Amino acid sequence: MAKVIIGSARIDEKGNLSGGKSGDQKQTSRPDYAGEVSLQYFYVHKKGWYVLRPKDPEVGKRIGAAMMEACNNVNIGYDQGNRLDIIKKGIKTTSKAECDCSSLVRACILAATGKDVGNFTTANECAVLEASGLFEPKKAYKNGMELRPGDVLVTKSKGHTVIVVDSSYKNTNTTVGEYFPMYTGTSNSLVDALVSLKINASKDARKKIAEANGVRDYTGTANQNVYLLSLLKKGTLKKA
Repeated sequence: MAKVIIGSARIDEKGNLSGGKSGDQKQTSRPDYAGEVSLQYFYVHKKGWYVLRPKDPEVGKRIGAAMMEACNNVNIGYDQGNRLDIIKKGIKTTSKAECDCSSLVRACILAATGKDVGNFTTANECAVLEASGLFEPKKAYKNGMELRPGDVLVTKSKGHTVIVVDSSYKNTNTTVGEYFPMYTGTSNSLVDALVSLKINASKDARKKIAEANGVRDYTGTANQNVYLLSLLKKGTLKKA
């Protein structure tokens, strides 16, 4: 069965929020499911989602297509410290550029509509997009809700934002066979979370898991483990 596919700016090549090399150091193929800015299957974020739907379905398709193009552009990487670089250079950039999740959504809307909705973060994204006149009022995502290309999803509290690039069914499954089971515990330790799920948590095993999830040069740093744990909590940590 086809899956709902989303795109977003996710993390840099070291599993950090800033400080990496410009451009996408993790992209290995197209369509890109492994890069700093890449596609993935839809999941329900632990903070929950608000859905902002373009009023015009054709505009929605263009926004979804813009995110697809951005995810497949090897020149676009992740860096919160230089997040507005993508607004200057655009999603079609042929030179190295950086972004974060919210500035990439802004850039995709700009590319699709010609309208710059202005700067925002995930903390005020809903208000800014609603005020733009391009989107319907936000709705809380409920399990099984139909998602359409161009739908912008933003966490209910400051966190993350994505755009739906392809959708052909009402999604009810947040985990697929290539992923480890979702961790629903409260531990902030990656090792403890893996052990609780009866997953090999040795450093060698974690290194293989990290590589499968696009984290290169895994050494077990706090940032790397926090990132991998976040995927495990979403049910989107790929098996090695």
